Amino acid sequence: LESKPPAPNQKMAMSALLLLLLLTPDHAHADLFEYHWTTLNLGNYLVRRVEMFSPKDQPADTPPGNGNAYIQLELNFQRKIVNDTAHMENEGEIEFATVQDHSLKIGYTHNEKHYFCCTRQLAEKINNDVCNENLINRMIILNKDIKAKKIVFQANKATASAHSKNSKFGITKSGPHILVMSNCDPRLSGFDVKFKGSTVWMNPYGYLPATLYYFIPFFGTMALVYGALALVWLILNAIHWKDIVSLQNYITCVMAVCLIENMVLYFDYVNFNEHGRRHHFTLVLGVLVTMFRRTISRMLIMAVSIGFAIVRPDLGKNKKHIINFGLVYFCLGLTQQILIDLAKVHTNISDHWRTLLAIPVAAADSGCYWFIFISLYHLITMLRVRQQLVKLAVYKTFTKVLIFSLVCATVFSCYHLYLTSTNQVIQSWRIWWFLDEGIWNILFSVIFFAICFLFRPSQSAKRYAYSQLSTDMDDEFGLEDEGAIEMDDVGEQDEPLFTLGDDDIEPVVDKKTAKID
Repeated sequence: LESKPPAPNQKMAMSALLLLLLLTPDHAHADLFEYHWTTLNLGNYLVRRVEMFSPKDQPADTPPGNGNAYIQLELNFQRKIVNDTAHMENEGEIEFATVQDHSLKIGYTHNEKHYFCCTRQLAEKINNDVCNENLINRMIILNKDIKAKKIVFQANKATASAHSKNSKFGITKSGPHILVMSNCDPRLSGFDVKFKGSTVWMNPYGYLPATLYYFIPFFGTMALVYGALALVWLILNAIHWKDIVSLQNYITCVMAVCLIENMVLYFDYVNFNEHGRRHHFTLVLGVLVTMFRRTISRMLIMAVSIGFAIVRPDLGKNKKHIINFGLVYFCLGLTQQILIDLAKVHTNISDHWRTLLAIPVAAADSGCYWFIFISLYHLITMLRVRQQLVKLAVYKTFTKVLIFSLVCATVFSCYHLYLTSTNQVIQSWRIWWFLDEGIWNILFSVIFFAICFLFRPSQSAKRYAYSQLSTDMDDEFGLEDEGAIEMDDVGEQDEPLFTLGDDDIEPVVDKKTAKID
């Protein structure tokens, strides 16, 4: 069962959604879930699922949880007569219960019809432990150890409430937990029943759902790693400031965005955990920074793959293609990421939109990967023919890193698909954060760290001396733009341009037989 707050607006236009997120001063909620006069009329039910840690295997016991785990209802109900069948003199009951997800058994199917409430007609048909004369007008719960609690409308009373005295449930076992509320009482027929308030899902460490908790140490660690990398990078830039080339400046920009992204997400989740609310401003800021980082990182890898600043002084005709790709990818990815982040805390976000937007984003990524590997193939082949051995070693190493990352991404994607197709997502809730987001951040970091290592500042950068490649060579290897260049023969330099050795590379004289090792 998924969480199903009543009457979700599934058909909201995407433009309206984005405008709402950017302008609203409201909050997004996680384990402090607020309701604003939500309808729960006769025959309706509400289901909400949240993953919880028990105090026995808690990852932390920090405030506000302080080692305690519980679900608590703070709700106020109101009934209003809407037709003649309603009588205020009648009492009425709303039932609610909590249960672990894997053991939840609610409802009963009879003659291909599913019943959520035990009605008199069903009791007459089956008359068993599931539904009988004594259970009429009750929610059908097949779990023997679960007893539903009640919120009672007293006679001649229009309001009722659920507070901590009778509506607090302790968590004794880690896993997904479900809160179910139902209106099965025919005495409430003819009434418009609504409620407002909040349900508190407190984990031992705070309000953050168990599926999101590990983002706190993850983004905190990543922020420290990028901070250390930035410090080393700035020291190298300061030492070799006279020899900095344009590619290294772009690497510095991407590194700064990565550091900012991880810091923003870390403090966002910390605040989320402490207060149970996620401001939409912080949510949108995190999404914007994340998508900006994803976009410029892909553009950086595309630029590196065509030999920017190492084999050619500029992007040439590819500049327009890379910029257009960046704009399209940013817009598509931004919309998709907003829905993904909202779905983490708002379960009424339709999976239809998320699936629909995943298709063009995946297509854009596929086009990016195709461009990168085709460009690297032409570049490495050209470097082998011209016997640019040190540069060849650098780009071969970079290609191997990309292939390794691609293989890892394929393996994890297949495992992700396997868990989804076999309905094992709920059972894998402890690692889902890693499969859904963490692994992709790690794989990008591996590629980015490789770029930083291979193209780090050094005093040999001052030896860059460009001379035009022949037009025939450009055309043959797909380097059509006039900006294609080559550096001086590394064999004539006092020291290599990069630190990678080239002893294992044999010169290739025949360019028609040049291959990538």
